[in-house]
Amino acid sequence: MLELDHPVGRSATKIAIIGLGLMGGSLGLALTRAGFTVSGWNRSPEAIQEAYRIGAISAVPANLEEAVSGAAVVFVGTTVETIPEMIRRCIPFTRPGTIFTDLGSIKESILENVMQFLPSTHYFVAGHPMTGSEQHGIEAADPFLYQNAAYIIIEDPRTPETAIAKVVELVKLIGATIIKLTAGEHDRTVAMVSHLPHLIAATLVRTAGMEEGKHPGTLNLAAGGFRDTTRVALGSPAVWEGIVFQNKDKVIRAIDSFQQELERLKLLLTQEDHPGLREFLDTARETRRQIPAKNKGFLTLLYEMVVTIEDKPGAIEEVLLHLSRAGLNIKDIEILRVREGDAGTLRIAMENSEAVETAIRILGVQGFKVRRR
Repeated sequence: MLELDHPVGRSATKIAIIGLGLMGGSLGLALTRAGFTVSGWNRSPEAIQEAYRIGAISAVPANLEEAVSGAAVVFVGTTVETIPEMIRRCIPFTRPGTIFTDLGSIKESILENVMQFLPSTHYFVAGHPMTGSEQHGIEAADPFLYQNAAYIIIEDPRTPETAIAKVVELVKLIGATIIKLTAGEHDRTVAMVSHLPHLIAATLVRTAGMEEGKHPGTLNLAAGGFRDTTRVALGSPAVWEGIVFQNKDKVIRAIDSFQQELERLKLLLTQEDHPGLREFLDTARETRRQIPAKNKGFLTLLYEMVVTIEDKPGAIEEVLLHLSRAGLNIKDIEILRVREGDAGTLRIAMENSEAVETAIRILGVQGFKVRRR
């Protein structure tokens, strides 16, 4: 039984992490900060040494067996196609009652694969933290990566609620927000809101790159909107290859839906349908406005305000400093618009309506133009 509500219980609880890249390394940093004893293993000895140096693991293991032996929970953060095999390799070195859980961004194929060989003495809780970075590797590890991030936990009748509860407790301790879905719901949704956007970003960059070849200097004019839209294309191709193919059918359906919208847009332009285009863009804008306020899916209900700031160094820092001094906790922040040389707009989300009202009052006194959203 995990006893995580007291620091002594945490230090006596060994957590193992297999795969010490961005996700596994960040998880290790967060868990060690929370007081747990963390072991880890990676196929790269250099990554293990670096994880130990930065404090993501408590000791350097001699091998995989030493890393997982005695662990109450084993997180597997390797590439999606290797997760089941890594769990299979670890099982002989672990004790009855050990809980395995993963960090993979697809769930159906991993869950079904693992359940085929998982012994009745062990448990598997499929999970997916909806966070990350275009950077990768242990060098990019961040102890705060999981804070306020949506963390998907898969509900499956073959997984005991007691095992799920223990993983949920761990995840909450590192600051993430739990969302429970079935494996099918998860894979369908991430195909649309995660996998498809990555492929679209890659396609946009490839298209602009071809234009650059024909008309040199095109990319020099890529402003903030293009950079923000295509940032995710910087992600590791090797990682994304595995993710996309593992969720291929649902990604293809998402691409089909996107192509239908593109064809509709093309037809509106061909027919010079001004009212139709206006309706197309207006619907998109209104849908986009709904995203942060949804209480279903990957984003929890948030209370928001919009702040207009000058385009000058330190402007964002000044806003955050005033809110921090007031003891207000920011749950999410986004740059909605940047006008170089003019002004920008920040969307700031707080944990409740009262916090938003307090923030609006404080920033208003400081001369900021701010409104509830």
